[in-house]
Amino acid sequence: MQQRHRVSLNAVRVFVIAARTGSLTAAGVELGVTASAVSHQLKKLEIELGANFFRRGHNTISLTEAGTRFYQDVASAVGLIERSAEAFYRDESEVTVHATTSLALRWLIPSLDRFRARHPEVRVRVETNSARGVAAGVDCDIDIRHFRPGTAADGWEYLARDLRRPVVSQHLLSAVADREVSVTGLPVLQCCAGNWDWDLWCAAFDTPRAALSFAHTFDTDDAALHACVAGLGVMLAPTILTLREMASGALAAWPAYRPIETGSYRYRRGSESRVVRQFCSWMSGEMRGLDDVATGSQ
Repeated sequence: MQQRHRVSLNAVRVFVIAARTGSLTAAGVELGVTASAVSHQLKKLEIELGANFFRRGHNTISLTEAGTRFYQDVASAVGLIERSAEAFYRDESEVTVHATTSLALRWLIPSLDRFRARHPEVRVRVETNSARGVAAGVDCDIDIRHFRPGTAADGWEYLARDLRRPVVSQHLLSAVADREVSVTGLPVLQCCAGNWDWDLWCAAFDTPRAALSFAHTFDTDDAALHACVAGLGVMLAPTILTLREMASGALAAWPAYRPIETGSYRYRRGSESRVVRQFCSWMSGEMRGLDDVATGSQ
């Protein structure tokens, strides 16, 4: 039986990087080795295959005809191996979570220290966009979204209720406390397209929408909450997103109004890796605790 040539796969990888960069120095930087080490691997490969793959200049290298043919044959295979290895490594140590900007800033990111305490080996990558922004990327492991009441949510797992109630700054509340002013007597902040959230609130409390005086408009809950803390008006705010301000006293719930349900937060998994399962389990537990707090505050 004819003996097969044994070719170093590491040398093939070095060859591909050197051919792509056109420089021993640049290839060494990418590989984390010296230019001399790269040159040694290339010589070894040429000897093993009995071919000259490079023309060597002063500080550059270029492919010969044989080198070009070999590069065309092996570059895609090396790239596939590297992508597969990277994907496997990422699946075992990293999770990418997509959420709206407000949910990420006000709940997810401030809570991540508790996840890290439980799973210190896992890296979390958070991607955000506004509620009206583009959809999550194809590489997203977990996509969290808000669903209005009655919206189809096939394939999405339940995370938490979206409970909202009118909130104002303590300063604004104190300023009108002795005048028996209702929500309809205050400037109302808009943060949902078409004020669909206030429509639900008006229906729940038998209040004509025309009785509300809309003032400023914002494109995210987070921006509207900053305006609310500044005393610019009353906001129909998600209880999940206002825990910090309520605890500090920066915001107060308007008296006599219970929270109403204005939808739900749900998530969909892009993979079933171990770290995705860990994150989803932690996330669901966190949200159950917040749901209990919100229910208790009614």
